[in-house]
Amino acid sequence: MAALSKSGRPPDAGHTGDRGFRKLLVGLATSALTLAGLVPAHAAATPTVLHVFLAVGQSNMSGRGLPSGTTDDPADSRIFQFGATNRTFRTASVPLDMHDTAGGISPATTFARGYLKTQPANVGVLIIPAAHGDTGFTDAAATLTWTVGAATSSTFDLPALAVAQTFAGMAAARARGRTVSLKGILWHQGEKNSTTSTSEYSARLDRLIAFFRSRLAAPKLPFVVGRMSLEGIEAAPGRANVDKSHRETPERVAHTGFAPSLAGAVNAGDPIHFSRSGVDYLGRTYLSGFLDAVRNTLAPSAVPIPPTRFLDTRLTSQRVGGGRSVSFRVAGVRGMPLDVSAVVVNLTVTEPTSFGFITAHASGKARPEASNVNYAAGQTTANLAVVPVGNDGRVTLSNTSSGSVQIIADVSAYFRAGAPSPGAFRPLDPIRFLDTRLSPGRVPGGGSVSFKVGGTSGIPADASAVVMNLTATEPRSSGFLTAHAAGAHKPNASNVNFAPGQTVPNLVVVPVGRDGKVTVSNTSAGSTQVVADVSGYFLPGDPDRAGAFAAVTPTRFLDTRSSSGRVAAGGSVTFQVGGRNGIPANPAAVVVNLTVTETTSYGLLTAYASGASRPNTSNVNYARGQTVPNLAVVPAGADGKVRITNSSRGSAHIVADVSGYILK
Repeated sequence: MAALSKSGRPPDAGHTGDRGFRKLLVGLATSALTLAGLVPAHAAATPTVLHVFLAVGQSNMSGRGLPSGTTDDPADSRIFQFGATNRTFRTASVPLDMHDTAGGISPATTFARGYLKTQPANVGVLIIPAAHGDTGFTDAAATLTWTVGAATSSTFDLPALAVAQTFAGMAAARARGRTVSLKGILWHQGEKNSTTSTSEYSARLDRLIAFFRSRLAAPKLPFVVGRMSLEGIEAAPGRANVDKSHRETPERVAHTGFAPSLAGAVNAGDPIHFSRSGVDYLGRTYLSGFLDAVRNTLAPSAVPIPPTRFLDTRLTSQRVGGGRSVSFRVAGVRGMPLDVSAVVVNLTVTEPTSFGFITAHASGKARPEASNVNYAAGQTTANLAVVPVGNDGRVTLSNTSSGSVQIIADVSAYFRAGAPSPGAFRPLDPIRFLDTRLSPGRVPGGGSVSFKVGGTSGIPADASAVVMNLTATEPRSSGFLTAHAAGAHKPNASNVNFAPGQTVPNLVVVPVGRDGKVTVSNTSAGSTQVVADVSGYFLPGDPDRAGAFAAVTPTRFLDTRSSSGRVAAGGSVTFQVGGRNGIPANPAAVVVNLTVTETTSYGLLTAYASGASRPNTSNVNYARGQTVPNLAVVPAGADGKVRITNSSRGSAHIVADVSGYILK
């Protein structure tokens, strides 16, 4: 027991007895406050490791959740910030130091508090507060924007500013002796883009995610999207489009999560900004969304886009010479993400000075022994191709002719890498699986040839379908080829139409038979040679995620010869795909073989979603009297229909055979 002083009081603070007594009192008080939830359990610990989270978006992320009491929330010694306006490493405050003047607590703070409950005592959180109120995706000059590459100066480039702030913040923490680890990005935005379509918003958001991951050198960095207030969504009809994009993000992009919001938890008289209870709720859902993002290794198989022209050598006055190549960039431009693995591109050759063929392949790789578009001198010929993208984000087109050509490339879909899932697509460098000129010889009229694809050349034995370029050459009579699963009945559909002596290619998507084989049937009265180059395959299983592909038995959905009659010059024809023949009511896109026949003049066909504006692209190019097929990946309209426009001075008949669809 400690001795008493002459006054009868305990010794002064410098004596060990008093220190022990005070430690006891402090310990008891701290324990009581911890149990009451007012002091973090690890408040006494000094964090040596900091987990870094970037907080971006607009005002709700900036901080508009008003404190529930009359005072601001107390600082937490395990939560730090590197501010947007005061670039110093320091303890986080309420409100956080954002670009604008925030008035309350941010979900980044409430997220951090919940996150730290799951971490050891030596771990803290460093928030990079880079949100800015009243901002969104815009291309307007001299305007703050989250659109990658659209800012007219660095002052308005919010993505680049956020990246620079993140690097500076981590460097400042290291300078203080902390170990830092970049863990994730928290995004809350949407009200500013009320007039944006779901597809456009998704393209911009996906590109922003890819930008952050690329610039921060973290390709799997978790990205969590917070939901707008339900009251705010209802206040402006267009916000439902953005909300749909937010909710579908984990189905489009790997390592992303979604944070739901709480109804009725907004500030008084303000339907957009969350109250303190709403921000607390978001903190919890951001945490669960973050955990979902860590586990979310699924990425979409296919993402259809409105057909977009990426290359037209006629505009650059640069013909592609014989034996030469031309490359063009697809990754990170015109709304495409940076992590695109392959593209669906319609290739058109025009003004060739000699016969030959074009081979499309990934930039930086050797040209494969395969063809995509075969042509004769003076001919305009088109064919669809699925082409892997090189490490530099580019696609290369090689001209094997002795003469020069002009080349046009229209992209209609892209693929992104991800963990295996039913319906996912895996691109391959084109591989020649069949060439009857070498073996087994000509396919007779009315005959067929089968060849094995499953379990060979890197294609799994249980692949559900393959993508291949099918070429008919040296035919002795007019007719067409039909590709189908081995063992199945030949469907009433065509893939390659030809006349005597022609060499005609066409891309096809073909289900694989149970024996791993594909069959090609020749409906002609005469024999022909057949060549098949496989450029990818689809994984088996029932597709259940957005972007997954499902092959169907090729089915004729349109034949104007037996229905609506000839399509007039400049006219269009529309047909229903959604809800028919096993296709869901609202597919994202369909894979359709388009054939034009009995043409009275030269022209081209363009296929696109019903209700959308006709794009400046082509799917089938033809001359008078020709029968020309070409595969297309076409977005379906909101009404489940596809529209085909005939850009010609003459009329034509059109046939459409659907062989698969992409889930929305």
